[in-house]
Amino acid sequence: RPSESQAKYPNAQHKEDDVGLEEEDEEEHGETLCGACGESYASDEFWICCDMCERWFHGKCVKITPARAEHIKQYKCPSCSNKRGRQ
Repeated sequence: RPSESQAKYPNAQHKEDDVGLEEEDEEEHGETLCGACGESYASDEFWICCDMCERWFHGKCVKITPARAEHIKQYKCPSCSNKRGRQ
């Protein structure tokens, strides 16, 4: 498991490398839902994955920008952030 947060669009490649693969991405991620608002994946939006529960979130729903995400080593969603002392 990578040590840095999976902050990206929910695909492993950069957008400029995806020429011709947009349909494949939509198929692969069409059922991905935001853990905050429940809306479906859209390829033109920034998403970030929680390193604890591995759920995907719209950056706007968890108030994370792509620039800020680059500096986060391990992203925890609001739900996982509140579970500090509980187990």
